Order: sequence, then C-alpha cells, then structure tokens
Amino acid sequence: MKKELTILTTFSIAIILVVTGCQHSSASKNDSTVTQSVTSYSSSEDTSIEEATTSETSVKEITTEELTKEAPTPTGLLPEERASITMGKLSPEHMYYNEVTTLDPACADYINELSIYDAEIDDTFVVHISLPPDYNEASSYPMVVMTDGVWRLSDHPELRPLMTSDQIQDVILVSIGYPNTYNYDVIRKRDLQTNPDSFLHFIVDNLIPYLEEIYSVNPENMTLTGHSLGGYWAYYALFHNDTIGKNTFANYYIGSPSMWANTDGKFMSTYEEEYYNRTQTLNANVYVTVGADEDKNFISSIEDFYNDLQERNYSGLNLTYEKIEGYDHNTVFKPSIKNTLLMFYKKDSE
Repeated sequence: MKKELTILTTFSIAIILVVTGCQHSSASKNDSTVTQSVTSYSSSEDTSIEEATTSETSVKEITTEELTKEAPTPTGLLPEERASITMGKLSPEHMYYNEVTTLDPACADYINELSIYDAEIDDTFVVHISLPPDYNEASSYPMVVMTDGVWRLSDHPELRPLMTSDQIQDVILVSIGYPNTYNYDVIRKRDLQTNPDSFLHFIVDNLIPYLEEIYSVNPENMTLTGHSLGGYWAYYALFHNDTIGKNTFANYYIGSPSMWANTDGKFMSTYEEEYYNRTQTLNANVYVTVGADEDKNFISSIEDFYNDLQERNYSGLNLTYEKIEGYDHNTVFKPSIKNTLLMFYKKDSE
C-alpha cells in the first residue's frame, strides 16, 4: 500500500510539473513576443511603450532581422552633425548685419541663419538662406548655392528685386560662410584649395540634403557659384560632378577663377584631363566671367583654359564666357551673379 501511494504521489507530481512547465513555456513565449513588440514600437513617436505592452491586439511576431535593421537616415548627417544644427533669423551680431539691413530693413526677417557642424572637416559653418517672397511649400524652387558666404550676405537683398519684379523665377538663395571670429582668407583656402574634396562632400552630402528636408527644393535645377579662389573650386566641383558631386548641380557660375591655384601640386588642367579620360559627357550649363580691368595675364590664363575646354567638345556642356567692361577682380562678382540668375532663371516673356 505504501509502495502504491509512493507511485501515485510521484505520478501526480510529474503531472503537475508538466502542466506548470507548459504554462511557463507559454508565458515565456508571450513575454518574448511583448518584448519584441515594445522594441518595435519604441522607435515610434506616436505610440508609447505602455500602449504597446497593454494592447494585445497590436502585438505581432517580429523577426531578428527586423529587430536589428537600422532605421534609414534621411541624409548623410552623422548624429553629432544633426545635433549641432541651429536655425534662426539673421543674427544682429553678424559683421555685415548693418550693411544688409541698410540695403533692405526687411532682410532681417527673410534671411535665415543656419549653424551646422561638419565632422569630416571638424568645423562649423554659418549658412544664410533666403526664401523667395511668395514661398509656398506646395511649390518647388531652384536653389542657388554661393561660396564665400561671408561676403555674399548683401547679395540676398540685392538679388531679391529680380524676383519681385518678375525678371526671374523665384529661387532659394544660399550662401555658405563661417563664424564671425574666423580669418576668412585662411579658412577659405582650406576649403577651396587645400581640401576641396571635403568641402564638396559637406555641401552635396550634408547641407543640400538637409535643406531639401526643410524646404521645397527642385533638385533638378540647382546652381553653384564661386569667385576667385571660389571660381577655382567651382571648376573643381564641375570636374568631380561624376564622383563626389553626384550630378547635384545643373548650372555653374565661375567668376574670375584663380587658374594659378593648385591642390597638392595638381592644377585645374589636370583635373579636367582626368575627367575627360573618365567620360566625354558633361551635362552642365557653365557661365564664366572676368572683369575687363583685371590683370592681363590673369585674364589670359582664364581665356586659355576656357578655349581648351571648348575644344574638348563635351557632350551636354553649354559653355558661355563674358569679359565684363568696367569691373576689376573685386567688383565683377556683383554684375556676374545678376547675369547668372538672368541666364539660368529668366522668366519667359508673356
């Protein structure tokens, strides 16, 4: 009898253990499913973890691949670069604030000031953006990106009348500069001559994609401008549009380019030859200018390179050259940038 009781007791315990084990296994599976569900919901700004854990109807099985898959990044901005971004109105502390507000007092309201850090260059840029007078998010606008932005601030109010008078299409104007305390002559040499690759990467991989996030930009009709050493760099960007530039710009304004400049001993003629050896197609509209009162040898170097470029007979290249009478190296940008906008964005006469 005792033996039978022992057997019966052992059997009963075994049954209890089996039942308990099944319940535990089921609970563990459910807990795992809820944990996975919480993980998937935690990236959503509209659904809280509490809602995810209490709503059984929303729970679904998620694969390991889905759990480990990273969310796509809207641009190439690194987390620290995106975190660095600040945006506001034109700062009264800008060194040319009084000048531009004298030209147009309203520009303090329509010029936006963006501060953004670039990890590759390990420096901060100050970018000014002015939207067209009748900006509408439902529309899409060409964008003009100007280098040497610290000296381009006045171009925002000076070019705006071309839009208000209906001479050109509405465009977004962008000028890329630096904080007030920088030595501009030194810092621009870094970006435009010594390390042109990184500066181009910053513009096409970080800045423009971010601006496309927050504004209605027409990516098919963008213009890049550069003058002097910036003109050298604009040529550099043109001949790297297939590698770094990603065909970002349809139009280029190249003003009084410093053909004497070189990067690591390579002159622009070498970069052009390397491009030609890669491809004989260059889909771009290029406007080159020089002041008629500039140094004669300087003018000759620009014209010689222009003529060599014409002889290449690139497919898709529309090339225009203009020597502007009455202007020297330091003054020719103003009529040139106006002509640039009239050339690329002139409104059709009705």
